Amino acid sequence: MRKLWIHIGTPKTGSTAIQRYARSRQPYLASNSIDFLVRGRRGSYNDLGVHLRGGKRAEAEKVGTSIRRMIADSPAETLVLTSEMFTGSDPALLREVLALEEPFETRIVGYFRRQDRYLESSYKQKMKTGKVRPGFQNYVDKFGTRGGEYRRIISAWDDAWPDAEFIFRRFDPGSFPKGDVVHDFMQMLGLNIDADGKPPSEEVANPTPSIDLLDLMQLVADMPGIDARKVFRAMPVGTLPRFEGRAMDNATARALLQQYEADNEALRQRFFPDDPALFPTDDLDGPDPAIAAPGFSDDQRVMIRALLQAVTEQASQKQGA
Repeated sequence: MRKLWIHIGTPKTGSTAIQRYARSRQPYLASNSIDFLVRGRRGSYNDLGVHLRGGKRAEAEKVGTSIRRMIADSPAETLVLTSEMFTGSDPALLREVLALEEPFETRIVGYFRRQDRYLESSYKQKMKTGKVRPGFQNYVDKFGTRGGEYRRIISAWDDAWPDAEFIFRRFDPGSFPKGDVVHDFMQMLGLNIDADGKPPSEEVANPTPSIDLLDLMQLVADMPGIDARKVFRAMPVGTLPRFEGRAMDNATARALLQQYEADNEALRQRFFPDDPALFPTDDLDGPDPAIAAPGFSDDQRVMIRALLQAVTEQASQKQGA
């Protein structure tokens, strides 16, 4: 029986790095009978996750048909379907649109950050495209904290795929081989990529730029006719200053973690019964971290917004000429 791995993220746990490695190392993986079901330049099935989240059944079924064909044509013994967008999708609907007839030894693998760190990462991600203003409470007020309900997420996968094994991986690079999630995931697939001379690139897959740039992205998103996501992707983010500091102090983090205390204890008993806690929190006992805050004043934002608006209008006039 062949193996099917469904990698569900979660978001901001190195999924892009895993997918980038899969695209760049297809011949190597194929030589080990592993197929990530890569489609052209796509290493992930985020489009399928988006269709599932948006209730676009017809579009999702088209992707499902493509996946079935790829699986039928693949000689690999191990197949991998990956998308961090699967975390927020309905697993039962995913199973329906895949409609796989071949029996598989199925494993669902998810990487999970401690909830305060996950929500902090999600906050940064939302700022990249101007969906939220700087300030962690602004993120909570707009998007809530439901994304940290890991027990609910896992229960949905258990219900939809009762014949599958769910693998809970704590996203802790310090405990990973080489401190790297790509090494960790490939090791789960039975590979020693260093011994095989196929290590991943040292390039950061999805770096987070400084809080000042993220602050500016809110102004960009306010410009009419501008796609902030495309603007962000067009920037050389890897060469720009990186995000420094944290989004919340220790007391805020602890208060946030209390919301998930019962669920985390249940997950600890299931996946890590010999450990004292699902996630260590010793780092919250020390001094408060520096909180990242933008350096622009309100007057500076007014000037920058006026400049962006003038540039946008000038570019629009040139296109219309």
